[in-house]
Amino acid sequence: MNPAFFLRNRVVPIALVSIWLCPLASFATDLKLRAQLAWGTDDSKPPGQDLKELDPKLRGKFRHLRWKNYFVVKSEVAAIPTKSPKRFTLSEKCAVDLLDSGDGNVLISVYSLHAGGPPSLVKSEPFPIEKLKAGHVFAFGGETKEKWDDAWLVVVTADE
Repeated sequence: MNPAFFLRNRVVPIALVSIWLCPLASFATDLKLRAQLAWGTDDSKPPGQDLKELDPKLRGKFRHLRWKNYFVVKSEVAAIPTKSPKRFTLSEKCAVDLLDSGDGNVLISVYSLHAGGPPSLVKSEPFPIEKLKAGHVFAFGGETKEKWDDAWLVVVTADE
C-alpha cells in the first residue's frame, strides 16, 4: 500500500479529531487553586529556616501593607471539588478549606487548629471563581502571637 494513502486517510483525521477534542477536555478539568500561608515581617529571613520569599508578582499586590518582607511558610495546590471541601493544612495552627460551591464562587474557610481539640472557624467567605481566574487574590490575615509586629496571611490564588 502507498504510504501517502495511509498518511492522508488515517493519521491526519486522527490528529484533527485529537486537536478538536483537546479544548473540550480542558473544560472538564477541576479548578486548581493554590493556598499559601505567608508571614509578613520587617525582619530578614531567620537563619536555618527553609522559607522562600513570596512571589514578586503576588507581593506587588500587598504593596499597601506595611511589612517589608513576606515569606511563604507553606504552599499547596489542588483541584477543588464541588461535593466536599478540600482541606489544606498550612501549619500546626492553620488550615483552609476550599469548596467550589457550584454557583460561580469558591467557599474559603480559614480555621485555627488546636492540639487535641477541634478546629475553630476563624472566617468563611465566598469568593468569585472568575476573579481568581482573572488574577485577583483572596487574602486574610492577622497578627502573630509570637512577635508583636509580625503578621500571617492566608493567600488563595488560581494556580497558573
